[in-house]
Amino acid sequence: MMTKVKKGLALVIGNADYKYQPKVLSCKKDGLDMKNMLEKLNFDVIYGVDSTRADMYEIIEEFIKNAELYSVILVYYAGHGVQIDGENYLVPIDCRYNPSKAIFIATSLVGINAIIDYMNGHPEKINIMILDACRSNPGFSRDIVGSGLAEVRAGSGTIIAFATSPNKSAGGAADEKGNGFYTQCLLQHIASPNIKIEDMFKAVRNDVVALTSNEQIPWENTSLNSDFYFNTMTQDEINESIYQRIRNNYCAEELLNLSKLYGYSISDVMRIYQRQKSEKPGGI
Repeated sequence: MMTKVKKGLALVIGNADYKYQPKVLSCKKDGLDMKNMLEKLNFDVIYGVDSTRADMYEIIEEFIKNAELYSVILVYYAGHGVQIDGENYLVPIDCRYNPSKAIFIATSLVGINAIIDYMNGHPEKINIMILDACRSNPGFSRDIVGSGLAEVRAGSGTIIAFATSPNKSAGGAADEKGNGFYTQCLLQHIASPNIKIEDMFKAVRNDVVALTSNEQIPWENTSLNSDFYFNTMTQDEINESIYQRIRNNYCAEELLNLSKLYGYSISDVMRIYQRQKSEKPGGI
């Protein structure tokens, strides 16, 4: 069994290298980057990359079993996703299309209901689901598969975040060197200190809308019962973080990153750095 930690437990899956469907190579980087970020934010992470259907059910089972030890649980998925008759399914890398709807669902897809049902049954927890799916059309017949993902109502104690609006597709980098547009913006904001999760997702949405010229509009459905912050920091901790990061990587890009992360102007960031530097032994 895993050891309980302060922040929570996350399940992260990035499916990119599909065997029989179009590849979505950026999803591998999305999954890895989210895994690393959540670990920095003090989550225990169960991680799957390029997972088959059997792999996905195995790690979902492991996640649900260990979730009992945590008050905060999070699921992040990047890869193909589809809706059939209003139900959403994740697409494993070994998915084979079958024109029989019943056979297709039973043999090739992974439903999210097992996770949703667990979250709905534990309103005392903070339950978070983030789906950066619907990257492109997997090529399934529209007689069976609808466009994008269907809307999901969040149960009590749950927030569900989608990379794009219901029935729409999400975009991203064309190769493994970049992220999906939604995950790219999520990574820029998720560690922002002392920001409620709802406000964090609002900032992500604004960035994605700007990045895609209104072509992709993320949305959330929430019924959280208490406030949640991915990152809480004192002002002293923020000041020290700014000092250390600039000291280790003094460049324009780092200043821009710090400005976005902490919501300060670049001149304020430099002012904090200089003040922290002056307070160190031998500082001027």
